[in-house]
Amino acid sequence: METLIPFAVALVAITVASLRYRLPPFLTLVGTSVLFGLLAGMPAETLVAAITGGAGRIFSILGIVIFCGVGIAQVLRESGRVEKIVADIRGLVRRPLATAGAAGYLLSVPLMCGITSFVILAPIVTHLHPDRQASKTLLYCAGVAGMISYVLLYPAPVVYSTVTTPGLFSGEPWDIDLIALPLSLLLLAGLLLALRARTPPAEETEETMAAGGGLRAWLPFLVIVGVLAVGSFVPQFHALANINLALLAGLFAALATVPADVREKALARGTKNAGIIIFDLAGAGAFGGVIAASTFSADVTALVLGFLPVTLLPFVIAALVQAAQGSRVVTAAVTAAILATIPAVAAIDPLALVLMVSAGAFMFSYVSDPFFWLLKRTTGDDFSGVVRNYTLPLSAAGLVTLAAALAIQGVP
Repeated sequence: METLIPFAVALVAITVASLRYRLPPFLTLVGTSVLFGLLAGMPAETLVAAITGGAGRIFSILGIVIFCGVGIAQVLRESGRVEKIVADIRGLVRRPLATAGAAGYLLSVPLMCGITSFVILAPIVTHLHPDRQASKTLLYCAGVAGMISYVLLYPAPVVYSTVTTPGLFSGEPWDIDLIALPLSLLLLAGLLLALRARTPPAEETEETMAAGGGLRAWLPFLVIVGVLAVGSFVPQFHALANINLALLAGLFAALATVPADVREKALARGTKNAGIIIFDLAGAGAFGGVIAASTFSADVTALVLGFLPVTLLPFVIAALVQAAQGSRVVTAAVTAAILATIPAVAAIDPLALVLMVSAGAFMFSYVSDPFFWLLKRTTGDDFSGVVRNYTLPLSAAGLVTLAAALAIQGVP
């Protein structure tokens, strides 16, 4: 049990550094990695190797994915094509609530960042309904819907981080979506039904009926899907099934269809934003690497198994990490690194395990979650309003996802 108290201290340190001193996640997580390692009695050479190795592993997994996703998002934003995509969705589903939910759900995965997609969509979503309170509901709908797909679907970074951990998932990762996709759509439908009474129908106006986007607005996503499909179904081009190559193709397609000035501006801003995200995730990898190199996995297993079945271990660890630092990708990366060192986890069905990590990533999205503060600023709500409209719906989604995972595994 030597590492449990250092881990508790690390969680407190992350919370204080993030909320009280507003330190960037990379600095917070790397600093906490050093603190945890020293308190756990790790030799200095082992500690440094774990930090650099963990950070490097995350970069190798997510570096291209994040850069391309953010780059595509910035091209769409600078060229004004996000508005056209939303207009296309509005033409299909009509209702403002369904438009907000569908836009958030659809964009967060190919853009590889739920927060990025929300920032892009927020100015548009607020104009879908003339009533101010209804507009706030639409913002929450877009935010929560984006998190549902972002946390559950492959190849979004949350699931991608989990399944690419060596030895953790040996099957075809796309098989996850056979269960995760209908589950996510069920959660989206539940969200829309729950919010329906709070958003009365809005009359169509010129402002809300913008022209559709046509092929160019959707081209990056069509290219991504097309490359992945060719790689999956044509044996000679199997290498194209790699998500890194597909996203690179999508980014080049987006860049090729905009003027030079838009391309330069989008790449400059996109590179800056991607760099911040990648460094933050590398900090998560450092923290996960140090934890994995310690005896934490054995200690927490011994503690949890005294009270809970082993099948709940991934969910418990993920929920604790999520509560500590707020980032869902960090949660997936750290939890996956820990689980890879616990032999008992091998008894859990891989699909159930991935869903349990995702379920934990939904839980306790409160003040340590940067998206919580973004929603608070965007909507103008107080703490209780954000908790009611964001924290609780995501926790409910986590419990439903956990139930699905247990159903797949078989209730212990």
